[in-house]
Amino acid sequence: MFSKKYNINTDGAKIDELLTRGVDSVYPDVEWLRGELKSGRRLRVYTGWDPTTTDVHIGHTAWMWKLRQFQELGHEVIVLMGTFTATLGDPSGKADMRKPMTLQDTRRNAKGFEDKTRVIFDVPGNPITIKSNHEWLAKMSFADVTSLAAHFTVQQMLERDMFKKRMEDGHPIGVHEFMYPLMQGYDSVAMDVDVEVGGTDQTFNMLAGRTLMKKVKNKNKGVLTLPMIADASGRKIGKSEGNAINVDAAPEDLFGKVMTLPDEVTWQCFEMCTQASLGEIAAWKRQYADDPRGAKMKLAHELVRTYYDESAAKAAQEHFESVFSRKEMPMDAEVFKLKHGVTWTDVLIESKMCSSKNDARRQMAQGAVKLDGRVIMNGDETARPGMLQKGKRYFRNLK
Repeated sequence: MFSKKYNINTDGAKIDELLTRGVDSVYPDVEWLRGELKSGRRLRVYTGWDPTTTDVHIGHTAWMWKLRQFQELGHEVIVLMGTFTATLGDPSGKADMRKPMTLQDTRRNAKGFEDKTRVIFDVPGNPITIKSNHEWLAKMSFADVTSLAAHFTVQQMLERDMFKKRMEDGHPIGVHEFMYPLMQGYDSVAMDVDVEVGGTDQTFNMLAGRTLMKKVKNKNKGVLTLPMIADASGRKIGKSEGNAINVDAAPEDLFGKVMTLPDEVTWQCFEMCTQASLGEIAAWKRQYADDPRGAKMKLAHELVRTYYDESAAKAAQEHFESVFSRKEMPMDAEVFKLKHGVTWTDVLIESKMCSSKNDARRQMAQGAVKLDGRVIMNGDETARPGMLQKGKRYFRNLK
């Protein structure tokens, strides 16, 4: 059913899926947001993108696919580039203060975002809008900032888990770091948004925006959070953990990296990082109930198909099965004897597979280094026996 004025889809089943699929929490509550979505009013929904890197990994795409659901219902979607806030240094989830970036750095990092995510946001007739918070934050005076800060207390800021942890560990907290949630909160006011979407690591900042909207505009802003993708031990899948899977990796590498994911995150990735229907996912769960490796191959195929095409997905799967499943490794690979406690970085240099530590780290970051087909991301880990591969042509038989 569609609202004639805004062409807004108010179908109950689609709204239910938006509110539940991969969702952690909704503020003020699910029923409030359900009512807004059922009203037929076109909502302005946004999320912020932190342009401190050029990478887009599958963990990032969880909130992008959620935004697409809003798009498909006809709502306005904004992706805000934090070109100003990144120059301050967002402390989110960090044990230490993060180095601020230059405006030029942030603009360079933001530039490739559209190309890497176009396939996700490609909704005919309802494209996303990309904004930069320099538009309003760079124009604020000291008096404006002081007035903004008056809406919060130091006690409120110290309630943030990350700040608590830093204090307990005796690590410094810069006064400027309190400004980040204020500015992100003001983004909501400046754009007059209805809903903000983001990961649970951004809950504090998003709720700061909710507070400001209420105080400045007397408006109830909704917040929808999504959980971080993590394995059973709580280790996140992302850049900071050295296990990120970038969506623009070459098809064969993307497929291979997905195959290194822990089994327990497979279905979460299906639900949060693909456009597969819930019906399809349920059917695959039944099909692969006793075959976790098969389920992961299906996920790898789905992700390569999404970011490339079906032909690339088939070729990547055939390559994986040929080289890794059937163990078609070179029989005459040079043998390299491991020393006790040697790291992957050391092995890559000493075996002459990489020319320097920087080269080794770069190759690992690109997913080009594998042991028996499993991608190696952490160069500080202790090396172990197996067939070490760099790229498509370089092999060492580690003993």
